[in-house]
Amino acid sequence: MTARKIAIVGAGPIGLEAALRARHAGHEVTVFESASVGEHFRLYGPVPLFTPFHMNSTSLGRERLRAGGLALPGDDETLTAEELRERYILPLSRLPELADAVQEGAKVVAIAREGTTKPRSIAATGDRARVLNPFLLRVMAPKGGAWFTRADVVIDASGVYGTANKTGPGGLPAFGEEDLGGRLEQRLPAISGEATSRYAGKRILLLGDGRSAANAIVDLDALVRLGGGAARTRVEWVHRDRGDGIFAPVPEVELESLPVLRELDRNANRIAREAGWIRRHPGVTVTSYRVLASGAVEATLEDSRGKEQRIEVDRVLALVGYRPDLSLFRELQIHLCYASEAPMALAAAILASQMKEPAASQGCLGQFSHGPESMKSPEPDFYLLGSKSYGRNPNFLLSLGHQQIADIFTLIGAAKPGLNVASS
Repeated sequence: MTARKIAIVGAGPIGLEAALRARHAGHEVTVFESASVGEHFRLYGPVPLFTPFHMNSTSLGRERLRAGGLALPGDDETLTAEELRERYILPLSRLPELADAVQEGAKVVAIAREGTTKPRSIAATGDRARVLNPFLLRVMAPKGGAWFTRADVVIDASGVYGTANKTGPGGLPAFGEEDLGGRLEQRLPAISGEATSRYAGKRILLLGDGRSAANAIVDLDALVRLGGGAARTRVEWVHRDRGDGIFAPVPEVELESLPVLRELDRNANRIAREAGWIRRHPGVTVTSYRVLASGAVEATLEDSRGKEQRIEVDRVLALVGYRPDLSLFRELQIHLCYASEAPMALAAAILASQMKEPAASQGCLGQFSHGPESMKSPEPDFYLLGSKSYGRNPNFLLSLGHQQIADIFTLIGAAKPGLNVASS
């Protein structure tokens, strides 16, 4: 096989590992990153990861970095998001085989097939005309300028963290949500760091009950304990009604395998039950926001019986999950699951495994690779990798993405079998 031109969208941990694998298979690679390398890990800076380093890296990546003299974390060491970026993701991007492949500040805004449109030349029917046309990517720079580039293979590893879910009923935006501006934050901030001034002594509406919310509860508790003005911090917490087990239960074997996650759950649940600065609103929905003349936000909450309650806060911290940006490949023939918005073949395989062994498939550690066939779509040579491949299903780990990389390269193949690692 001759070398193929591979375009990878996203210079996060999965995009970079896929690029490294591609270069070592002898292919030509370009990685397009709309911001900076490992941007989402930079934004989540002090948030602790609950999986150890060996699950967040690959043997190839570790081998190449150690060959260059870099001292890596221990296999069982747990890092923060920023530490993983600084100690592994950034060094990975600077390897000789990747340094000239990564283009920061280059945002891919659309992908199509050159010389045809989505309804023409249906690939799934065996029409080879479409497959023979290269992919066409429209790329934009943040300070203006745009260009088209072509590729034989496209890997979308852009993740989901750039597209937050809405906060209103049924997943729709609440009325006035778009008017909140900087009063609304949709990722976990560094409450004990750069975000302290935004949260200390403020009235906060917290939405969500996943691990991001658990981290927020623990961080806010530490903030309140600082005393002084921070002691006046108050939280109105809207979450699903789960009784005493506020945070979603996961299999005990998973908690035992991931002690950081076990301690997080225990601490957050204890604080939620005991802290006087939290007022819980289980099972209610935010229907609207109104920015008052004072600059505060009036939020309207509605319970299952239609009873309304209005509360006044200074900030809204919405940690309600994320969804994939599907607009990127709107002109391609991608079959998506109508529920999870993941590629249909993979989504069906995940669902089948859950039906077969429902207890074992709960949580992140219950996930596993479903093989190369599950990574295919009707659009040949287009692959979704990483968290985006799971759509709205949150049960994804980086180690699963590493397995996906191995799967797709059994399909893509190697241009130079036996390529010497050091020669790249």
